[in-house]
Amino acid sequence: MISCEEFLAEFGDYLENRISPEVRQELELHVSQCRACHVLYDSSRKTVKLVTESSSFELPESVSEPIIDRVMARLRTGRS
Repeated sequence: MISCEEFLAEFGDYLENRISPEVRQELELHVSQCRACHVLYDSSRKTVKLVTESSSFELPESVSEPIIDRVMARLRTGRS
């Protein structure tokens, strides 16, 4: 099984659906067995759903893209 650090390194790509089916399976196995990573996964999934389904969060692409890039970079490096 992969470690929490490995999970965090791949988590951004997982959210963006940019990983192989094999890596996806490893990440999902880890999430099913690790409470801390499961909480991170669940809260991130709910946040993405809330933001993408709500028109009250519409921002110009010139504003939203840098924010998204920073968040995804931090997820990839495991920093909070």
